[in-house]
Amino acid sequence: MSMRLLPILMLLLTGCSAEQDIQAWGRQYRQQQDYQSLKQVVARFPAGADTAYLSRLLGDPINMGFDYHYLVDSTGPDGCPVGAVFHISPEGTIDHWWLDQICE
Repeated sequence: MSMRLLPILMLLLTGCSAEQDIQAWGRQYRQQQDYQSLKQVVARFPAGADTAYLSRLLGDPINMGFDYHYLVDSTGPDGCPVGAVFHISPEGTIDHWWLDQICE
């Protein structure tokens, strides 16, 4: 193998590994709805992904129209549910997301 192809091969392998990681964390969240797996998905979520990808990854959301909510089975210090919010852009992609208490 040419040494010039090695960086390309490493990039491809790293990308596959990252997708496998987020899929594994998503699967765990769908099964357990736990904070740790949701936190890992939020940390690894790819910029520009669409709502279909998010739904396949985490399951059916609480659809607020302009964003999707995914909750865990706990409340924060202010008594609000804890979860992730994924904001939907006008184009249907996720343009920002966060994990914390959801006090609305």
